[in-house]
Amino acid sequence: MSLNPLVDSRDVRFVVFEMLEIDKINRYERFTELDRDMYEDTLNLAEKIAVDQFLTSNADGDKIGLKYNSDTHEVKVPESFHKGFKAYIEAGFHNLAFPPEEGGMGMPVTIAFASQEYFNAGNTSLGMYCSTLTGTAHLLMAYGSEEVKKMFLHKMITGEWCGTMCITEPGAGSDVGALKTKAVRQSDGTYLISGQKIFISNGEHDLTPNIIHPVLARIEGDPEGTKGISIFIVPKVLVNKNGSLGERNDMICSGIEHKMGMKGSATAVLNFGDNGHCIAELLGPERKGIQVMFHMMNEQRILVGMQGMAQAGTAYLHALNFAKERKQGAAFGTRSAEQTAIIGHPDVRRNLLWMKAYTEGMRALILYTMYCMDLETVTHNKDEKSRWHDLVEILTPICKAYCSDKGFETCVKAIQIHGGYGYCHEYKVEQCARDSKITSIYEGTNAIQALDLFDRKIRMKQGAAFEALLSHMKATVKRAQGIADLSPYASEIGKVITALEDLTVELLAATAGDDPFLAYSWASPYLEIFGDVVMGWMLIWQAAIASGKIGKDDDAYYT
Repeated sequence: MSLNPLVDSRDVRFVVFEMLEIDKINRYERFTELDRDMYEDTLNLAEKIAVDQFLTSNADGDKIGLKYNSDTHEVKVPESFHKGFKAYIEAGFHNLAFPPEEGGMGMPVTIAFASQEYFNAGNTSLGMYCSTLTGTAHLLMAYGSEEVKKMFLHKMITGEWCGTMCITEPGAGSDVGALKTKAVRQSDGTYLISGQKIFISNGEHDLTPNIIHPVLARIEGDPEGTKGISIFIVPKVLVNKNGSLGERNDMICSGIEHKMGMKGSATAVLNFGDNGHCIAELLGPERKGIQVMFHMMNEQRILVGMQGMAQAGTAYLHALNFAKERKQGAAFGTRSAEQTAIIGHPDVRRNLLWMKAYTEGMRALILYTMYCMDLETVTHNKDEKSRWHDLVEILTPICKAYCSDKGFETCVKAIQIHGGYGYCHEYKVEQCARDSKITSIYEGTNAIQALDLFDRKIRMKQGAAFEALLSHMKATVKRAQGIADLSPYASEIGKVITALEDLTVELLAATAGDDPFLAYSWASPYLEIFGDVVMGWMLIWQAAIASGKIGKDDDAYYT
């Protein structure tokens, strides 16, 4: 499959079918009804909708943006977004990985995330409305009471209602435990919510008649800090017992942010209970709000990394195509008067190879992490389930922080390759950079991800999760060392894996030393180093597979 302006579909197929061998998951009971043709059809349909509907509406989101009415507190998205959203929902991509018994399509999350790359490469703003619907539905599925599911979940499974995640507040920021939003218990079992949330993605829009908001709040009288936080379901429009829509809940959108990028995604300020009557339902146990919310957040964090990667991937393809067509200067080593395509210039070639390596490595990392999630779900072996879970846990902050940072860096290089054209709106790469920058900030800033990795994930189970990841990497290196052409590269990667291991020991010791503040200041560089090593692992793994296929079909790709 040839390159297109959105996604390198050939590379997606390589990762899914040749590297991860997704077909093997079909031996598990949950996926026995599926086959490769169904996976291929799903990816093809994702690409078609992304090209026909998402890409064509992308400029509207960036140039026309959103219309906020301060009198009605309503937000209207560009008209073209409605058509793309409808196509996405009708094709079932919002519930692709939900089990059939819950009304979903029953696909592996690996395929769901591979599909999401197309949508986010085409129009990340529109993709936001789609993905938060899925995340909120997952939350209700896992923690909702039967009554809550009956009232809200069915409409989300069918894609009739959207969802959000309401965490951030003015003043509290990333310090979730400092939130001020309050919940007061009522005699009928409901709660009244009062407070304000900011930076709420898709907090208000006209794509669906109702929006379901999971809201973190503290029940009156509960302790301060994160241990006293609960989570509640707050519908924009109240739902009657028969499932029909009732009156508007006591909550409004008091404004939307004017942003550097993602201008088609409504980042809202939401006021709850200005009139003292915002009705909410408890989700999960009291004072377990953080644990419940993290059920949604881990997958969302990997999705954010994928957003960064998707923007990088499409920026790379635009830069590659531009470099092939743009003629400037003589061919290297000549004084010819004839101009040559800039792809022949050493610096341009180096940058393109850098972008290609990171884009393909990040794609492999994210889909591998989702494959681990799939294997954790389907296996009945307790030890296996724990092993796959540990890999997901330790790779999640790397997926989020590393891929969002390198994704933005890749977009910046794409602008550089375009030269002055890249700085202009007519060329998509400048929007890629603006849209991708938020990925290093939301769903927990990348410094928070680094601290999560450094302070918690590498210590999990007395370091057992870290050791398990190292053993996977070392096994891949050992296989690659047996391939003559790859042996020198594999040896280098083996050295850096050992160096990462040694560095980790040193840093952990430093946190218990005389200057722990200094040790923790190294968390972000440590995550970047960790990510570089993981990239090496992904790429040598891919190279080992490709080396066995050279001389057959698709020689240029495998080479």
